[in-house]
Amino acid sequence: MIQLIPMPKKAVPLSGTFTLTQDTSCYFVPEFQAVSSFFSDLVAKAARFSLRPGNEMADIRFMCDPAVPEEGYRLDCTQNGISVIASTPCGAFYAIQTLRQLLGLDTTKNAERLTISCVNIEDEPRFGWRGMMLDESRHFWGVDYVKRYLDFMAMHKLNVFHWHLTDDEGWRIEIKKYPLLTEIGSKRKDTQLYGWKSKRLEGKPYAPGFYTQEQIKEIVAYAAERFIMVVPEIDMPAHFAAAIAGYPYLACREIPSEVHWFYGKTIPEKTLNWKDWNRPACAGKESTYQFIFDIIDEIAPLFPAPYFHIGGDEAPKDEWKTCPHCQKAIKEHGLKDVEELQGLFNNRIAAHLKEKGKRLVVWNEALQAGNLDKSVIGQYWTPQRDKFAAKYINKGGEMIMSRHQAFYFDMTYAQYPLRNTYKFEPVQGGIRSESVKNVLGVEAEMWTEFIPSVRRLELFLFPRMEALSEVAWTPKEKRDFKSFLERWEHFKPILDAYGVNYAENSVALAKNPIRRLNSLIKFQYGNPSYELDVNDRLQRQKD
Repeated sequence: MIQLIPMPKKAVPLSGTFTLTQDTSCYFVPEFQAVSSFFSDLVAKAARFSLRPGNEMADIRFMCDPAVPEEGYRLDCTQNGISVIASTPCGAFYAIQTLRQLLGLDTTKNAERLTISCVNIEDEPRFGWRGMMLDESRHFWGVDYVKRYLDFMAMHKLNVFHWHLTDDEGWRIEIKKYPLLTEIGSKRKDTQLYGWKSKRLEGKPYAPGFYTQEQIKEIVAYAAERFIMVVPEIDMPAHFAAAIAGYPYLACREIPSEVHWFYGKTIPEKTLNWKDWNRPACAGKESTYQFIFDIIDEIAPLFPAPYFHIGGDEAPKDEWKTCPHCQKAIKEHGLKDVEELQGLFNNRIAAHLKEKGKRLVVWNEALQAGNLDKSVIGQYWTPQRDKFAAKYINKGGEMIMSRHQAFYFDMTYAQYPLRNTYKFEPVQGGIRSESVKNVLGVEAEMWTEFIPSVRRLELFLFPRMEALSEVAWTPKEKRDFKSFLERWEHFKPILDAYGVNYAENSVALAKNPIRRLNSLIKFQYGNPSYELDVNDRLQRQKD
């Protein structure tokens, strides 16, 4: 079996091997020079030698053929050398990701020679949108870790980084026109621990910072070098508390507000009430729209992607029902109710984004108004809305598939085992054959309410990212869970080389029962090397 993740569209093993030595030459056509350093650097780190520059007759050749699909490549390895053919630098880059696995470039050090088994590969992705989201609001990760995250995405041939930069619990992007967004909105007085229903708090302020616009540019450029598109999310009209804390006029009622420091409806302080706490932006005030347009105008140039995400999920609308500004807007625009008011809200933002050459992306709840501009892209996550998603797709709407049970990577493996991710089929029942093109692809979400550390994040991320990569890249008929698990065993050393705290199979597959240990908050899961601790969720214990 060819040990690759994601599995290529077509891969045929051949007899024999090819060996790279200090005498091996390599050539990239001028069109692919931008990616040549990725390959040469990987070889140099794995071996005691560097590849010699060559010409079109070199031992390793990266050549261009416009007939190859845009993100695809052809890789032929014989006993005489390696030939890679692609039509774009992106396709050549993905061929390099395949070669790094076949040559063991991530797991080898100081080798005098590198050997690859002969193989013929023809490959291209199944979907154009192959995404991972990272929640920065609840816990902030910083430039260095985001680059590591992007490196892992590139290794897995994922190409969309959905960057969740704002939410109730923190505003993480510099807005020069509205400095209070970060002066106030990037800090909170405490952080809820353990789970949604817990009243336990960390007991200290959380003020990790935010990204300056220069840092945003740095990360976007880093992603672009790896053929990853960065799609920002500024969540609204709900999940807007971090903005309202600095600018109370954005809400229907101008009352004192603060950045949220707990996530569920279990309010730790009796002095607070849910109605005053959980408030959206006012959809009736013109000042709200001007504020949002100003933010878009300022940050749109930072993100070249033709997409802009505004969330739009879980919007509480009770306040809109009594707000004179919202009721006036409903009357003036001939709307039925507050649901259609959110449609108006979304359409106004969509129109402003169109002027910037961008399309609006929203979570599927925001599509329920039914009066949305046809350019709006939905992101499906709520499992009870399967039929709604299919209906939207069949009517010509485009959708990104992010079903909760498959792609919410912050959930424990006991809740959502690895097979949920791997066996999810994006083209669901009810989607007509002529509408399949409207399924843009798949994306997984890494929410971080209860994930404060890299160690915990990567435990929940791997091997789920490997499974996601095959759902996104590999043809449906080529996907096989048993085969995937075998190939995952060969992939583990790559993650070991980067110090990843991944979940072992017994945990990821949720095969073993949970046993309570000697405290109320500590449990043993699977084999004795893992513990489930409400302070640190699920972690591999030190040897």
